[in-house]
Amino acid sequence: MTPEEQSALLMRVSTGSWLIHALNAVAQLGVPDALDDEPRPVEEFAAGLGADADALGRTLRALAALDFFTEGPRGHFALNEAARLLRADSPAPLRAFLSVGVERVLPLFGELEHTLRTGRPAAEKIYGMPYFEYLDSHPEADRAFTRSLGRSAAAFFDTALDRMDLDGARHLVDLGGGDGTLIELALRRHPRLTATLLDRPGMLGAARERMREAGLADRCALVGGSFFTEVPAGGDVYCVARCLHNWDDDTARTLLRTVRSAMALDARLLIVEDVVAEGPATATAGYSDLVMMLIGGRERTLAEYRALLDDTGLALTGARPIGTVAAPRLHLVEAVPVPPE
Repeated sequence: MTPEEQSALLMRVSTGSWLIHALNAVAQLGVPDALDDEPRPVEEFAAGLGADADALGRTLRALAALDFFTEGPRGHFALNEAARLLRADSPAPLRAFLSVGVERVLPLFGELEHTLRTGRPAAEKIYGMPYFEYLDSHPEADRAFTRSLGRSAAAFFDTALDRMDLDGARHLVDLGGGDGTLIELALRRHPRLTATLLDRPGMLGAARERMREAGLADRCALVGGSFFTEVPAGGDVYCVARCLHNWDDDTARTLLRTVRSAMALDARLLIVEDVVAEGPATATAGYSDLVMMLIGGRERTLAEYRALLDDTGLALTGARPIGTVAAPRLHLVEAVPVPPE
């Protein structure tokens, strides 16, 4: 490694934490939405955003030096391709990811040493209980978490539905469906489809509001409960989207066994999750797995998903990449019940 490469590596390491805070701050102010390709003086747009021009200009200069935003004449700034991803109308929901990162993820990494020493999730030390128990007992934090996930989920759920064969489906059961983003998109696409959403009781308010505003409340039943204890019967398609990676293997097996017990033999299970490639991890896959480790879950390879399904009375029948900008490793993993012997 050359001295220049060493310096670049040290810069990337040392700027990681402040960079996410700085990007999140300017995104929340709406700076990317106020700019375009032509440089504008910071004094021209700072006041309209409720920002101090000097502080904002210095922050944008620092971000431009790391290739976020472009600095023209001193104090003049414009969007570049990286900064354009921070706009509210960007198809890649980087703004939502930054918000979740600052509010939820960075505190977890502050307790990474605890996890390394004990093998226990950092979330348990921070919150004094498992992460999702904390959300259950703190409704406002639960609602904020749901809103953040909903903003980021819409971008890849729509693409996931392109891969799902729901044309002949009658009833979709979405397990851990959050604010109902996936179900709303599915019901809009398939007018004869009905649905049930199961999630923790504290999550149902956001889903109820979404279904009402979309005019879909009469086609979607909302059920409060735990998919570890009971899953609604009657679905011909069951979906677990972005949930299994929240849990360790033993807990994931409990979830899948509960799902299997509710499924008829002609039903299908659709799992929407990142699938990690075999071999050395990429930087983004490694980071994602660390985040899940800190809350008590893990990312998995296709072989690991196959093993979970084999252990719980289900058979893997296919896996198709979804691959959006926001979630490049996302796959649709399909399984069916194994008939009892």
